[in-house]
Amino acid sequence: MTDKASDGIQGEGNYEAGRRFDQAERKFVETGPVEQKAREAADALDGPEGEELEAARKASAKGRSLAEHHASKAQTEKHLDDGLEETFPASDPVSISPGAD
Repeated sequence: MTDKASDGIQGEGNYEAGRRFDQAERKFVETGPVEQKAREAADALDGPEGEELEAARKASAKGRSLAEHHASKAQTEKHLDDGLEETFPASDPVSISPGAD
């Protein structure tokens, strides 16, 4: 068992690392190229990587990784393909139950 005091873990996290991050973030906001970085971010969203960045943002908002987002999307596509195959010759609309395997 590791000694929590020696590895920097305090309760649910490393408070010293959290303080350093907060200080660096404040310093960047006060003295860094905030406007330039904001323009770069806007350009990236409007560029070829924009779709992937938006997917990452949505996945993060749901507490998921981008890989989990892609896996979920692939699973939905598979369900749609399976549903389409089961309704051939297209007599009924495709129906899937998200999250059902």
